[in-house]
Amino acid sequence: MAKRKQIPTSAPAAATRSIAPFSWIGWALGALAFALYAQTFGHQYVLDDPLAITKNDWVRQGLSAIPDLFVQHYRAGTEGANASALLYRPLSLVSFAVEWSLAPGQPWLGHFMNAVWYALSVALAFAVLRRLLRGYSVWWPAAAVLLFATHPVHTEAVANIKSRDELLCLFFCLGSLYAWLRTEERSAAGRWWAVALVSYLLALLSKESAVTFWPVFLLAAWFFLGRSARQSLLTSLPLLVPVLVFLAMRTAVLSRVSSDFSISPMDNPIVEASGWAEHTATAFLVLWRYLRLLLFPEQLLSDYSYRHLSVVGWSNGEAIAGLLVYGGLLTLTIWGLLRRRVWAFAPAAFLSSMVLYSQLIIVIGTLLGERLLYTPSLWFCLGISWSVWRLLGVPLEEKEPSPKGKALLLGAVLLALLALLFAGQTLRRSADWKDNLTLFRVDVAKAPASVRLNNGLSGELYLYLQAHDSLPPTEREAVLEAMERHSRAAIALRPNPVSFLHLGNAATARERYEDAVRYYEEALKLAPNYGILRLNLARTCATWGRIEGRQNNNLRRCTELLEKAVEYGANEADVMLDLGTAYGLLGNNEKAIYWFEQTVKRDPSNTTAWRNLALAYRQAGDLARAQACERKAAGQ
Repeated sequence: MAKRKQIPTSAPAAATRSIAPFSWIGWALGALAFALYAQTFGHQYVLDDPLAITKNDWVRQGLSAIPDLFVQHYRAGTEGANASALLYRPLSLVSFAVEWSLAPGQPWLGHFMNAVWYALSVALAFAVLRRLLRGYSVWWPAAAVLLFATHPVHTEAVANIKSRDELLCLFFCLGSLYAWLRTEERSAAGRWWAVALVSYLLALLSKESAVTFWPVFLLAAWFFLGRSARQSLLTSLPLLVPVLVFLAMRTAVLSRVSSDFSISPMDNPIVEASGWAEHTATAFLVLWRYLRLLLFPEQLLSDYSYRHLSVVGWSNGEAIAGLLVYGGLLTLTIWGLLRRRVWAFAPAAFLSSMVLYSQLIIVIGTLLGERLLYTPSLWFCLGISWSVWRLLGVPLEEKEPSPKGKALLLGAVLLALLALLFAGQTLRRSADWKDNLTLFRVDVAKAPASVRLNNGLSGELYLYLQAHDSLPPTEREAVLEAMERHSRAAIALRPNPVSFLHLGNAATARERYEDAVRYYEEALKLAPNYGILRLNLARTCATWGRIEGRQNNNLRRCTELLEKAVEYGANEADVMLDLGTAYGLLGNNEKAIYWFEQTVKRDPSNTTAWRNLALAYRQAGDLARAQACERKAAGQ
């Protein structure tokens, strides 16, 4: 039986000294990462950016709101937003508040800072891996971080400003790991422990998924510091202190929030799984798709919700593939873990970082998201780098014989080509994130069965019409037809209020008010509390009612529509004035008086309403009130 390899408790002196001369590699890779996203500096706010930034009252207060951001839930400053699944992520909001104080409403600064945080994370990733893998060839961490820096799956995390939480989370997790490794230097252990603990708390305050990074400390002690299982646990236990502090802060804040939040099947279709079999099959389908995105990131999307991905059973081939691959990976990882094989560190860290997103332990608010692969992809790239070098026979331990030139050259060429392909795809994909209209147009072509993408494009087309009111008639009609086409496509997939709202908007733009009211009312049936629907219904009924009265002389239809407008929330004085006028022309003096009175209550300076009210009172024989109204009309 082979003798188990013992890992030394500390790196040899030569290995330790060899770390510093290669620090330039980390900075070079960081610069490359920054350059890949430089084109995003001219991009706009996209997707959820406004909810986190431009529509967030706390963020828009700038520096003065920073203390308040630590005692509010994530969506507290956004009017009309729910508690966002009771999220507590103050640190990214703090960074947005700082940027708002410097450049209010300017997305370029947010995009610039995302690129900066990404570049710093890449440089730090190399420093961490180089220290973690001391005693191993620099080629291993260098190739891993090169692949990580260029990987296209990061475009959402970097090009979407709101995903700052992902960037900060990994940066501070890596900072904590780096400082924790430096605690081996006895002369400065106390200082490095403080940095490690504070950094890990900052990671948790960025995003709660940082809790899955704790096993990485345990794994690092086991694989690279030569600790026994008990010693690995003991040396990692202090890192649970920041977790407890974070949980206390989170509980204190969120316990004050009343929320009836539930996960919508439109966001995460797995909630509609009929049982455990469908739930687990869908979860392994998602895990398989995550692996595909890491291996072949050519079909990237901003949304993977209903019905681009739907609930499946165990007859689904991708679900079976996911079970086999992850089951095999877990088995292999456990085998390597028990035998302290250094290659097992990467898959163990990868599986740990994926556990919250697997849908197997808990159901989260989204089924699949590229941004969720940001941290796991680091460990994936570490494993790919090791696999390539070992398959080519390149020795990675520094005490092993020097690698053959041909094998090393071939490996370097293969990994460089892969990184080049990744970089090209990253540049292409990050360009898609220019604005919502560009993003939705590109993505809906790749995922026509996505309800959200169809609705997103339809909504952006309507905003485009509003911003370009002088379009040629043919172009305007083409935009409206596209709006209707994508809205109907979404309804065919699943009837929903947003699609009917967009159909109503398109009909209103075409002055087809009867169709618009019908679509808005269909939407209202599906979402009775959808505020914008009632507002649009009120405005449309008011416009249609005036046309019926003024152009078609259909006064009865006019009053019906104007009263419906008031019912839906139109409380403007001019709507009520028109109602009073229409009833007056119909000879219904009692209702004319009522609506004129409602008008002057809302607008006491409306002389037309006072005159009409005076006339109505005269016709009713109430001369005293008529004279009083006449004096009001005269400004007396």
